[in-house]
Amino acid sequence: MTKSNNRLAVIAALFITLIFTAPIIWMVLAAFKNISDIYAIPPVWIPDFSYLDNFVLLLSENWQYLLNSVIVTLGATAVCMAFALPAAFGLVNYRFKGRNFLADWILSTRMMPPIAAAVPLFMVFNTAGMLDTIGSLIIVYAGFNLPFAIWVSMSFFRNIPKEIIEAARIEGCTWGQTFRTVALPLAKSGIATVSTFVFIFAWNELLLALFLTSREAKTFPVVISSFSTVTKTYWELISAATIIQILPPIIFTLLMQKHIVSGLTMGAVKN
Repeated sequence: MTKSNNRLAVIAALFITLIFTAPIIWMVLAAFKNISDIYAIPPVWIPDFSYLDNFVLLLSENWQYLLNSVIVTLGATAVCMAFALPAAFGLVNYRFKGRNFLADWILSTRMMPPIAAAVPLFMVFNTAGMLDTIGSLIIVYAGFNLPFAIWVSMSFFRNIPKEIIEAARIEGCTWGQTFRTVALPLAKSGIATVSTFVFIFAWNELLLALFLTSREAKTFPVVISSFSTVTKTYWELISAATIIQILPPIIFTLLMQKHIVSGLTMGAVKN
């Protein structure tokens, strides 16, 4: 490929990148503008980044819903991983009739769209007196992410050499001890990868929160959706809320980046 072709490829890549990132850039800039600057013609390209009134107004009225999102996401991630890791380890290492069928059935439950279960879940939690509670959201988010977490975790446990598991068993370790002291440390990069994806899925979930909450357990994505009404769209608040919404997944991913890269490449090269 000639230098001119290389330049054309770079220009095309930059143009496509700009198209996809333009809405995000617009949101970031709009978060630091007042309503008149957002609708100004000609546009105000560079806002006053010291203007934080949108964030102050947003958090002063909705900080408790942001806290709800943090609690629900961390709780759902912890519960999901607490069930997924032992299940994945068992499906990989135990030999029993119907093991493959069970694994396929678990995967098939992931294919059901959440909207299909929204009304039944509403009725169940309403009957149990758990509607509009943080506990109900933790259960639902953990449950919907469980098939994904189990299947991905299985791929990481399969990469642990069988000889290590067998050696631990010969040395007298129970299955529980083998799981805790051998399998988990060896698969920690994979566990970090799965945890990160579960965290992101739970943090960004909107549909089920709309059905199962009204006020007390409302999460931050529901708050963002409420800024667009029939009569008006509060772009300044949506923009500020969007920045707050995307920060935790970015920070969490950066903190786990080393383990995620290691986990995603685990087993990519066979000796």
